[in-house]
Amino acid sequence: MSTWINGKAIAMAVAIMAAGWSVSASEGEVHKIAPDAALQQLKDGNARFIAGKSTHPNADAARIIQADKEDQGKYAFATILSCSDSRVPVELIFDTGIMDIFVVRDAGNISGPDATASIEYGICHVHTPVLVILGHSRCGAVTTVTKVVNGKIIKLEKNIPPLVNNIVPAVKRAQANHSDVHGDALIPYATEENVWLTIEDLLLKSPATREMVKSGKLKIAGAVYDLATGKVNWLPEDKVAAILKNVEKNPKKVEGIFAEK
Repeated sequence: MSTWINGKAIAMAVAIMAAGWSVSASEGEVHKIAPDAALQQLKDGNARFIAGKSTHPNADAARIIQADKEDQGKYAFATILSCSDSRVPVELIFDTGIMDIFVVRDAGNISGPDATASIEYGICHVHTPVLVILGHSRCGAVTTVTKVVNGKIIKLEKNIPPLVNNIVPAVKRAQANHSDVHGDALIPYATEENVWLTIEDLLLKSPATREMVKSGKLKIAGAVYDLATGKVNWLPEDKVAAILKNVEKNPKKVEGIFAEK
């Protein structure tokens, strides 16, 4: 039996989703909140977290039972690509609970093949109206790459270089944009550039993500979490639009939303 999902069925599902962010569920029609409202929900949650007033929503026994019985697509309102770092507990810093956010994590919040596929699942099948690319201060992956680019020799285990090599262009962009900054002082700039580069890579590799953004059904936001304060610092929204505009003109962008057999 073929493991490929019928292309017409997928196309129909995407068409339904794009028509109004509604999905048919066993208990009726579900309508997701608008992208701006979803983003504000994350911002409000982080504000509660910083103030020590987290409500820890949707984390009781009833929600656990509900999660076993119902589709996450009825509830999750955000997809978040975060670093795997244990100091960045994503659900906690946004004061969210079970079935609230679809979290993708890897070292350095990189949009590699697995992360990109997971993001597509989050926005196209879990139907989240907002996608956040979340970097963080003192990121070990960004710190390591910055030191290597600056000439330090660091021995890495066999499978780590292919991952962190994706961060090298971000460090070099930070160097080019801040030629007066040197050594470890460059790390915060490289961290931000890594967020922008991840967004750019994702839009280049994922035509489904591009289409959702262009249709207005998905908003992408870049952010950097500050380990020292617990605050999520949001990056300028207009830069995402500028990145998308450049990607659309890039002949290297991947075309075709659906996989071929």
